[in-house]
Amino acid sequence: MSIIVDILILAGALLAIVAVVQVAAARLVLPESTLLSAIGIAIGAGYVAIDAAHPDFARHFLHPLIDPALPPEAYLWIFLPPLLFHAALTADVRSMLPDAAPILLLAVVAVVVATGVIGVATAAASGMPLAVCLLLGAVVATTDPAAVIAIFRDVGAPARLIRLVEGESLLNDAAAIAIVGVLVAMLTGHGAQATLAAGLRELAWSFIGGVLCGVLAGRLVSDLLPRLAGLPMAESALTLALPYPLYLLAEQLLGVSGVVAVVCAGLMVSALGPTRLTPPNWRHLRMIWEQFAGIAGAVVFLLAAVRVPSMLAGVTRHHGWLLLALVIAALAARLVTLFGLLPLLSWLRLSAPINGAFKLAIAWGGLRGAVTLVLALGIAENTDLPYEARHFVAILATGFVLVSLLLNGTTLRGLIHRLGLDQLSPQDRALQQQAIRLSTEEVEAMLTRVADSFDLPPAAARDAAQKYRHGIELGSAEFDFDTALPERVRLTIGLVTLATRERELIPEYGEGVISVANLDAMMRNTTQMIDAAREQGRIGYNRAARHILDYHVGFRVALFLHRRLGIDRALARALADRFELLICRQTVLDRLRRYNRSMLTPVFGARMATVLDGVLEDRSRAAEEGLAEMRVKFGDYTVALERRLLMLFALRKGRLSLETMREEAVISKEAFNQIAQVIQQAWQANLVRPPLRGVTDNQSGPATPPGPQPSGRVLGAGPRDGRHDADPEHDQAGNADIDGREPGR
Repeated sequence: MSIIVDILILAGALLAIVAVVQVAAARLVLPESTLLSAIGIAIGAGYVAIDAAHPDFARHFLHPLIDPALPPEAYLWIFLPPLLFHAALTADVRSMLPDAAPILLLAVVAVVVATGVIGVATAAASGMPLAVCLLLGAVVATTDPAAVIAIFRDVGAPARLIRLVEGESLLNDAAAIAIVGVLVAMLTGHGAQATLAAGLRELAWSFIGGVLCGVLAGRLVSDLLPRLAGLPMAESALTLALPYPLYLLAEQLLGVSGVVAVVCAGLMVSALGPTRLTPPNWRHLRMIWEQFAGIAGAVVFLLAAVRVPSMLAGVTRHHGWLLLALVIAALAARLVTLFGLLPLLSWLRLSAPINGAFKLAIAWGGLRGAVTLVLALGIAENTDLPYEARHFVAILATGFVLVSLLLNGTTLRGLIHRLGLDQLSPQDRALQQQAIRLSTEEVEAMLTRVADSFDLPPAAARDAAQKYRHGIELGSAEFDFDTALPERVRLTIGLVTLATRERELIPEYGEGVISVANLDAMMRNTTQMIDAAREQGRIGYNRAARHILDYHVGFRVALFLHRRLGIDRALARALADRFELLICRQTVLDRLRRYNRSMLTPVFGARMATVLDGVLEDRSRAAEEGLAEMRVKFGDYTVALERRLLMLFALRKGRLSLETMREEAVISKEAFNQIAQVIQQAWQANLVRPPLRGVTDNQSGPATPPGPQPSGRVLGAGPRDGRHDADPEHDQAGNADIDGREPGR
């Protein structure tokens, strides 16, 4: 019983330390990991003194930290799966896809390069066997981006820089851990892994198997989430239950990388979860994971840092010179990857160019953290390895972590400032100034109303407004938004903004009202629209938006089976999918038009808002014409689908109204539960799509499959869209591209 009490008190003390460190890091503007390492090292270093002064306290509370009964790899088993899953869950997979090539290069190739460069350099400097030095290189090759990303966000670094560092962090742990495992097996001479060729085969299988295992597990959990009755606690619990069994299953039973499996599972849930959960439930799930992973990361870092003094036992001046060589080699390896290999991706047109300032920030921001310490700890206590090798790796890896935290971590913010990466782009600066101006006008109007309401002197309201204006540094500087950004740039920003907002609205139509497949397709389409708008402006945006309305091969096959063989199931599914797609798109576009009028008009101006509204109107017209075509060719079945959809919306609205009454104590919880059960039964009954047979028996159907018109436009495309496709150069005609009309028209 006393052991359990000690563990509980120890856990409480760790959480209290984490809370204090988080507050101190925020106030001191320092990386949290730096403060955690300092406190952990102080505790470890003071253990002897505390043991002499208060032996009982040291024995109960500090000794389990300094010399725990757990094996070193237990730290990886306990803390690594949730940290990796959280990192993947919070990653915006769709936004990372354009940078997939550089992310993979930084996450995998950079680890291999660092392992090789560090291994060769330290072998030359120390005289240790190359295999041992390669092991050291693999241990320190993994980066800890948590502090780096926090600094990047604090200083307002570009979004692409943050995405690159986040993407790197997803797989570099997996690469480093896999290489460490292969090298340890080679050094200890265990079985078939003792040769280099066998080790490389094992590494390849570990990655490929981990990917397959993680993708399958992530897909399974994503498909189970909608079946949990919309209960946020159940959904969060299911995802919390995934990382540990998956990690152990992959590592212990399948012999593949548990790290890769957990990351891939998290990426699958991140990509598919928003369309399978309601937006409030998805936010709740991410909030739970943010809290859980934040605490786990801080605790593992603190526990690893406490062991630093014992791992540095026996350090000499010679180790200091070796540490300097290690630091130089690691920085050189990172620079070789960023400035030597990364440009090859641009040359091969696999990635957009990355400027030198980004590369320097990524190179200097390669902090090492808890994973490196835990790997070093595991090697230090692996008795199968020679003592000299264990001592060599433990001392240099620990010293390298301290240098990266104390040197890189404290100077990264200044480097970002000197590189100018904390400066907004001209487009963002212009939008910022416009937003500040608009918000200031609203604040001044609000202060006038408040002063009048409370019978305060108007002069006091004017003084407060002037102080507010001065406080946010708006001033009366000469600023003309219309001239600050060219119309083409404003149009591109407006289109990207609309597509981003559309991606946020689409998940609201889940819960079975719109099928998950349709939601996924529309989410992918918004990503395509964003990328196309950035690259090709309005033409690219329109082309990507129309693509989803094309009649795909599956639809034509289903129509053939219906007409020729009398098989209705495939056509019923295809028609229901198309109906839901068109209805959802039309509804979302109506909301986007209101959003454009209320939110974007004040920012971009009435003229640009009119242009954006015209783009949305064309898309809405295409959806309307698609629905009209369905009503003509499949009228009775379309009516049945419409009635089903209206019933679902009625049931949803009814439930929301009753929930409001329950929350406001208009009806009791018991009364609500009775009605809710009836509504839920009706909801489940109406989720079933109507069959095609019987509904369309009196219809002959189309003689030919619906498809594109001779002009090449999908049926229902607006006239302006067709003109732009027919004349791609029209996009270069200045204002003609902006308002969709030829000059003088």
